[in-house]
Order: sequence, then structure tokens, then C-alpha cells
Amino acid sequence: MKQKQQSHLRGQRGQAFADKIRGIFPEQILCVSIDISKDFHVALLHNGLGEIIVPSFEVDIFRTGFERLLQTIDMAVIRTNAQVILLGMEPTGHYYENLARHLQASGRKITIINSYAVKENRRQQMMACEKNDDIDAASIGDLLRRGEGTPFRPPTGVYLQLQQLDRARLGEVKIQTMYKNRVIGHLDRIWPGLILTKAAAKKRYKPLFATDFWRCQRWQQLVRVCPDPRQVAAMSPDEMIRVFHEHGFPMGPVGAQRFIDYAQRSLWPDPEVISCRRLLLESDLVALDEVSARIASYAEQIQPLLAQTPYQFLTRVKGLSIPVVASFAAAIGDPSYYNHAGQIFRRSGLVSGRNDSGTRQNQGEGNSVTKVGDVYLRIALNNMFNGLVLHQPVLSAYYRRLKETKKPGVARVATIRRLNGIVWATMRDQRADMLVLKKEFLQEHSM
Repeated sequence: MKQKQQSHLRGQRGQAFADKIRGIFPEQILCVSIDISKDFHVALLHNGLGEIIVPSFEVDIFRTGFERLLQTIDMAVIRTNAQVILLGMEPTGHYYENLARHLQASGRKITIINSYAVKENRRQQMMACEKNDDIDAASIGDLLRRGEGTPFRPPTGVYLQLQQLDRARLGEVKIQTMYKNRVIGHLDRIWPGLILTKAAAKKRYKPLFATDFWRCQRWQQLVRVCPDPRQVAAMSPDEMIRVFHEHGFPMGPVGAQRFIDYAQRSLWPDPEVISCRRLLLESDLVALDEVSARIASYAEQIQPLLAQTPYQFLTRVKGLSIPVVASFAAAIGDPSYYNHAGQIFRRSGLVSGRNDSGTRQNQGEGNSVTKVGDVYLRIALNNMFNGLVLHQPVLSAYYRRLKETKKPGVARVATIRRLNGIVWATMRDQRADMLVLKKEFLQEHSM
């Protein structure tokens, strides 16, 4: 049995809670549970036995609501002679942050109760078919009095700036993906067969380029210059070269002939369909350029902030880019909050023994995967995996070995657990004992 299990059933966190309430009567433990929503919150006060001290009441999002909440808590403390105050809430979107920061600034420690834990607690308490704010507040309070949840540690300073910029960047990346999908949809109608995305199609037909469309500049230049296969098929190589050069794009006779041959092989859609869709394509390409520019701007602002943190060392590791490292730093925050890498992996909600890397259970056949941890941390760790497994032999070999006996998702999560420990040690010690550094960094320090 592990040492942490010998001291308490729930490990170090459970032991810390036990020490906090040891020797205090349950009637003198005041629990304040708050169910968060956008326009108002619901608060419920009860003692350590679950006995209600103040029935549920609404807390508006203005100063009057906050002051009323503080007054109600203070009166309940006097009434019950409370020796310990436990105040908890769900991290509902960003709506909880302002109230939590104000409560913490008033000298009250906040506990964050995960939404999935609240949902599961409702189900265990046979309330699965009911849904209202009072029941959610009661479920939060029940978890609170049992010592569940984690301390609210809001990022400050450079970590707050990193968090806000990175989340804005991730939001733009989602929009960018949407526009990219729309562009592909337009091209499927304008020039069928121009872009083959599925592996089976690429085996059956020879694609125009072997690389992915969004990684091939020449391909993207074609759809900006002339996405109409009828016009391309009617051009001579010299005409195509001239059109490309007018737009500032390079083009030679071999590439021009390649485009023309591919257009002549295609089954052309109706000219009216092409005409309508070209307008939509041009509009979405402009919007895509604007989104990409905003992403680049956020990345530019993030770089000097990241340089002020110990996470900067990770950008020297082969396979880790500045945006990926910044997402990791933004999700974790101040590293002094953590004693070891296991605390970070536990926060992510990933479980090594389950296929948690996909969107659905049972290899896509089951229900949606719902996880307890931090979605931003999971995204950061998965992006780290995508880069490191390609460039770091110690991790790629570990991943390949696990895939021989385990499902790919389980092997992926187990590898993420391992890389989390290695990356944490690399950042903490500011040295890479197991990871390969980028050539440019090695060249700088070899001179």
C-alpha cells in the first residue's frame, strides 16, 4: 500500500482536510455553497452535519448581491459560533471568477468544486431526474463538507496575462479551423477532387500534392489565383505563370503544366455553381487571413511574457513551440503552487488506465467522455504529446512499446503522464537530461 493511502483514504488532500476540522464540532463548521450562473447565483448555508442554517437565496451579480452575501455569512458565523468556514463553488465558465476573487480578497478562502463531481454527486443522491439551482447548491455543499475540491488560486501578474492571451488565441484557433473547413467545403463544390482528405481516397487517386493542403503554399496560392477548373484547363503554361506572377506568387512551367493537367482531368461543375461559390470562397479567405493575423498578433504578445517565466526553458526542447509551451504555462500558472508533477497530471483529469484521449468511450461507440479536470491543461498536454512524440526518442519508443499491448488511447494517455513528469522536471531544474534540445540552442552554447 502506498504511503499516502496509509495516512488517509484520500491521500494528502484528505489528510489536510482532516487536520483542518479535527476537534471541531460539526455544528461549528459553516459551509457556504454557491451555484454559479451568468446573471445570478444561488447560495446555501449549512453546517458540517448538513443541517441548513440559511435556506437557499439568490445573489445578484452587482455589488448589492456581494455585500448581502458577506452580511449573511457574517451573521451565520455569529449564530453558529463557527470555527471553520468552508466556501465552495463550481468553476462555471468564467462567470465564477469575479465573485471568487472578491470573496478571496475579503479574507475568505475559496474551494473550487468540479462540475463533473457535482453531477455525479447528484446522481448518487438519486437526484438524476431533477434539475434546479437549489439542488446544485446542495450537491456542492455536500461535497464541500466532505473535503472535496481544490483551493482557488487565481493567476496574477504575468501568469494572468498569459492565461487571458492564450485563451483568446485558442478561441481564434477554433474560428480559424471553422473557416478552413468552410474553404474546403467551397472547393469541393467548385473543383471536385482538388483536395482529397481521406486516406482511402488518396490511395485510390493520385492527389495534386502529397502534403496536406494547409501545409502547401503553392496549393493555397492556386485557389487564391484561380480556383475555377474550367479557366485553369483553358490556360497555357505561360498564361498561368503570368497570372501567378501578377499576384506575387512564384510559378514555373512544370508546376503550371501540373495544374493544367489536373484541371483537364476533373469533372467540372455547373458554371453558375462555380460563380456563386467563388464569391463565398473569396469572402471566407479574407476572413481566414484576418483570423490568422490575430493569432499571429497574440503569439507575438505572448512571447515576451513567456520569457519572464521558468517555462521559457521548454521552448529550447525539440518538438515544443512557443504557443504550445505558453498554453502549458497558462494552464498551470505559478509553478510554486505545486510540489510534484503528479499534482499537475491529476488536475488534467486524464486517467492512464482509460482511453481518455478521444471524444467518446469504447473506441467511438459509447457515450461522450466527461472528465473531471481542466480542459485547457488537457489541450496543452495533448499538444505537447503531438510534438514531443515525433522528436523525442525516449517518448516515441515508450509510446510504440505501449501500443503493442494497449489500446492507442490508453497508450497515449500513459505517454502523456510520462512526458508530464519529464517536462516538469526539465522546467523545474532548467536542464534537459532526457529530452533533445533544438539545434539552434545547442549551436549557441557550443560557441
